[in-house]
Amino acid sequence: MITDKESSYHYFLKLFKVHGPIVKVKYPGQPVLVLISRPEDAEKILKLTQDNPVRNEMEALKMARYINPFYEKKAGIVTENGEEWWRVRSKVQAPVLKPKNVHNYLKDVDQVTLDFLDRISTLRNSEGEVTVDFLEELNKWSLECICLVALNQRVGCFDPNLSPDSEPTLIIKAAIDFMNAFKECESGLKLWKIFPSKIFRQLQDSMQKLTETCETVVQRMESDMQKRAHDPDCQLNLVEQLLQEPGLSHKDVITFMVDLIPGGTNTTSDNAAVLLYLLAKNPRVQTKVQEELDYVLGNGSGNVTAHQLAQLSYTKAVLKECNRLMPPMFGPMRILQEDILLGRYILQKGWSVLLMNACSGWDERQFPRCNEFLPERWLRHRPFGNIHPCASIPFSHGTRMCVGRRIAEQELYTLMARTLHRYNLEWKHGDMERTFMHVFSPKGPLRFTLTERKRKQWSSPQAAIGLRLLSQ
Repeated sequence: MITDKESSYHYFLKLFKVHGPIVKVKYPGQPVLVLISRPEDAEKILKLTQDNPVRNEMEALKMARYINPFYEKKAGIVTENGEEWWRVRSKVQAPVLKPKNVHNYLKDVDQVTLDFLDRISTLRNSEGEVTVDFLEELNKWSLECICLVALNQRVGCFDPNLSPDSEPTLIIKAAIDFMNAFKECESGLKLWKIFPSKIFRQLQDSMQKLTETCETVVQRMESDMQKRAHDPDCQLNLVEQLLQEPGLSHKDVITFMVDLIPGGTNTTSDNAAVLLYLLAKNPRVQTKVQEELDYVLGNGSGNVTAHQLAQLSYTKAVLKECNRLMPPMFGPMRILQEDILLGRYILQKGWSVLLMNACSGWDERQFPRCNEFLPERWLRHRPFGNIHPCASIPFSHGTRMCVGRRIAEQELYTLMARTLHRYNLEWKHGDMERTFMHVFSPKGPLRFTLTERKRKQWSSPQAAIGLRLLSQ
C-alpha cells in the first residue's frame, strides 16, 4: 500500500535500520542534522523546545518579504522565529482555532463542496470517470474554501466562463504559483541566493498579487466595521476579529491572509487527493464511511452541520489513517537553542532535529499491520492497541502546530461526507505517485471514477445504534 517511498525515504529508513532510532548526519555546507524515528524521543524534543520552538526559516519567503517595503522586514508566522513569531502567533491562534469561528464557515464550505460535485458530475465520461485532472479541480475547491476565510467571499473558481485576465483567474494563478515557487525555492540548490532567479521572481510576483488582493479586502472590511460600530448585534468574521486584536497591525493581518491562501490551497487539495485515493482503493472502508454518512446525514437535504460532523467518528478516523499511511511531509523540525540530553546522546545547540514522523507511522511496533489502511485503529476502543500521541502528528504539535488545522479538517470532512454520500469512488489506474519538494504532492493527472450510489435506509433504530457503537 505504501507507494510514495521516494529514494529519500529509502535512505532514511536504511539509516535507522543500520544505526538505530537516533541518527546524526552531516551534509556539506549544512548544519548537523539529527534524525529521530521513535515517538517517545520526538515527544521529549517537543517538550524541551516548547517554550521557544525554532524551526527552519523558509529563507526564500523571508527574503522576498524583507526586500519588499510593504512588509517592513516582518515575514509572518510561517517563517519567523523567536519574539517576532510569537508576537503574531500568540494573537492569531485563539481566533483561528476557536471552534465557533471555524463552524461559522461550515455552511458556505458545504455549499462550495456541493458546487464542486455538481461541476465534477458534468466532467465525467459515460463510465463515470472524470475526464480532467482531478487535482486541478481540487485546487479550485480548496482555494474557493479558504477564500471564504481569508477574503470573506467566494472568488468564482467554478465559473466555466472565466477569462484568463479575470480577478478569480489571477487569484487562482497567484495562489498556485506562490506555493509552487515556495516549494521549489526551499528545495535544491537555492540559486536565488546568488541572483534573482526566475522561480524567485515568480514567488515575488505571486506574493505581490495576493498582497494587493488582501490589502483591498482589509480596507473594505475596516470601512464596513466603522459603519457597523454601533450595531450591538454585529457579528465579526475571523479577519475582522484579527483587525481588532490589540498588538496586531493591519499589515500583520494582511501577511497572515497572504500566507493562509496558498497554504490552505495546495496542502488541503493534496491531502484531499490522497484521502479520496485511499478510499477508492479500499472499498471496505468506503462502505463503512457511507453507512455512517447515511445514518448521520439521512437524505442529505439541508446543510451539513457542526453537530453532524461531530458524529462522524469513523469518517474522522479515515483522515487520521490517511495521514499516517501517506503523510504530507517527513515531520516537524526543531533547531536547538541549547544543548539537550536525549538518551545517552548530547544534541548540541544549533543542530537541527527532524522528527521523522512518517517513519514512525510505518513502524510495525507502533502500528500493527502498518502497511494496511485500517481506520479502526483510531477508534476509541483502540482494537489494534494504544497509539503514542506523537506517533502521527501530520499537523505538527504544540504552539507550532499548523494554525489552519481546524479549518482544513472541516473542509476535508465536508468533502468526504458529501462525495461519498452521493457517489461510489473507484481508481482504475496504477498506484498514486507523489513527488517531494518541501511537502509531498500527488503526481497528476489524477483520474477518479464517480458513480451514483443508492443510499442505505436504516430498517430499525437498533441497526443504527449498532453502527454508532461500532464507531465509538
